[in-house]
Amino acid sequence: VISLFNHTKNIQMLYGTNPTKTKIIPNNIDFPRFSALRREHPETPKVIGLIGRVVSIKDIKTFIKAIKITSTAIPDVQGWIIGPQEEDPEYFQECLMLAESLGLQENIKFTGFKKVDEVLPELGIMTLTSVSEGMPLAVIEAFAAGVPVVITDVGAASQLINGGLDKADRNLGQAGEVTGISDPHSLSAAYTKLLTNRAHWEACRKAASARAAAYYTREKFLSSYA
Repeated sequence: VISLFNHTKNIQMLYGTNPTKTKIIPNNIDFPRFSALRREHPETPKVIGLIGRVVSIKDIKTFIKAIKITSTAIPDVQGWIIGPQEEDPEYFQECLMLAESLGLQENIKFTGFKKVDEVLPELGIMTLTSVSEGMPLAVIEAFAAGVPVVITDVGAASQLINGGLDKADRNLGQAGEVTGISDPHSLSAAYTKLLTNRAHWEACRKAASARAAAYYTREKFLSSYA
């Protein structure tokens, strides 16, 4: 029985799967494609990109609130919401009104759908504020591009950020930060820490790139299935 990450493997064992007949094979990316997007920045870009659909499960409203809190410490911070807006038009309008009511016209940008190749080189942080996820490919793509990630503690978040596949994975260090769900203050603290602490940002970038290269390549995925 093959699982994407530890949490789902544990659930399957609770339902009776023989532990000796389980295996974890995580998602994979085209590492050369995304690693080519890595950029060296003289200053940490103050751009936080949420890559995902504008729907309630992605909890875009909490992201907007977190940007408001972050803007008190970093007035020129940018929050880009990068994803299609057509799936839930009512929720999208609510997000627009929230950003306007919080006075974030200069800080929040709804870009609509864009290829990640266009946006990852511009980001200082990639984020997901979802209330539910599995193992998001967008996180691994950001890792390969050398972009630290801040993600809510859902699905494979902890395994991706802190390393959970083996001891060597854990020894690579943090690739960003894991926060509580629907907690704009926790998200803002993580954003502010990364954007104002250059050494921490660089360490997370290094761990992210190394983790993607070691554990989440297409070659490793195919050889594991073979």
